[in-house]
Amino acid sequence: MENNWPDSFNMEHINSNLQNNQLESKKLLSSIEFCVFDLETTGGNHKHDKIIEIGLIKIKNLIIVEKKHYLINPEIKIPDFIQKLTSIGQEDVVSCPKIGEVIEDILDFMGDSVLVAHNTSFDIPFFNSVLKRLNLPERKNQSICTNLMTKYLIPNLLNSNLNYMSKIFDIKHAKAHRALDDALATAELLIHFLHIFIKKGIRKINHLYYPRNKFELDRIHLRNQNNKEKIKKDLSLIKTPFLITIKGKNGVILFSLPCLNLPSEHHYILDKLESLEWEIITIKLYGTLLEPLIIFSNIFSKFNKELKLEIVEFLKVSHITNNGNNQKLHTKNFSGQFVIARHLIPEQFIVYPLHSLHKKTGLIFRYPGHKKKLIQYVKSKHSKYKKNKLKKSSIDPYLKDFLFNFLSYSENQVKDFIVLEGCSFQKQNPEFLNRLDHFSLDAVPPFNFPLEYIY
Repeated sequence: MENNWPDSFNMEHINSNLQNNQLESKKLLSSIEFCVFDLETTGGNHKHDKIIEIGLIKIKNLIIVEKKHYLINPEIKIPDFIQKLTSIGQEDVVSCPKIGEVIEDILDFMGDSVLVAHNTSFDIPFFNSVLKRLNLPERKNQSICTNLMTKYLIPNLLNSNLNYMSKIFDIKHAKAHRALDDALATAELLIHFLHIFIKKGIRKINHLYYPRNKFELDRIHLRNQNNKEKIKKDLSLIKTPFLITIKGKNGVILFSLPCLNLPSEHHYILDKLESLEWEIITIKLYGTLLEPLIIFSNIFSKFNKELKLEIVEFLKVSHITNNGNNQKLHTKNFSGQFVIARHLIPEQFIVYPLHSLHKKTGLIFRYPGHKKKLIQYVKSKHSKYKKNKLKKSSIDPYLKDFLFNFLSYSENQVKDFIVLEGCSFQKQNPEFLNRLDHFSLDAVPPFNFPLEYIY
């Protein structure tokens, strides 16, 4: 397909506007002073437990400028499990200052900064309870929780603890559950997020505290005022499968397409933009083509027959026919009952019951951490299927036929997913578990999300 867009694009103009927006965003965030802190305590009881260690990091102009660290004598016994968790023994703190002896230094360091922790719902109330015991006023500083911010920026994230965040964002985190190391890792994570906000053109400080929708790393919205060059450039930056949805006035969906990020898909999309009176484009990233195909089914059912046939034909040519597979597969003869696919987020997977395909029937899980949960889920679905109590798939027949063809023809050609029989999901079945183990090792995403995302 050929598009009518000019071959020469004013990329200098695009880059100039982008740089100006980012400079304004950088100026805004550079003006904020942050104090990142972490507490290690004898326990979680605000009334009785005490601080045994505190680490503090000062961030100015988007860089770390100062660090402070205190071991604190809690004046009570440190429980054995806390000693094991933190490696802080009673002998390590016996000659250290009491909290009252260093609290003024800590408060001076915090100042009027925005307070940051990876779990502010614990650290700030606990710290304020300590201040109350010392007859000092509570801190009224603005605060940011990097744990909560992570969940806003990366939807469907099952594990947001600091260790995992450090791993997927390539942050050095030498000693977990030591206050200074945890504060340093949190500070590095915050700085990473701040640069993401800059790249995405943050305009209001309030967006830092509630970044949902606007700054999600797996999603971007493009409005009609964006020129064609910008749209083409954004498409070229995507490195993962995605679902693109084009909307007109009043949010009416005009066109949508699950994409594997092929040049032919880009041409098809750009041609559609030429012929449609559109208002907004939404692009959402996925780990494999399978997931956007299932999500897409709800949109697909609303299209007229002509557009349905056009899209399905394009999908067949792009993903089946070009692979030399022309044989029609009757979906009723497809024997698989479950499909497990790689998820966009590292170390996560998603499972769907094939006889009840719908975006709400999928289960996202981590493996092997959620092995029992996975087995329970598929046993339950399989039991309902055997009793004919499983709700039938609502996928449009045109799309369903393609989807099952795609699963059948692609299963042995890609490492994105595996198709399994219901009877395979038995805890005592070593063959199934062995296959699942191998799949979890092989299905490593070739793209580097969330380090790489849509700007």
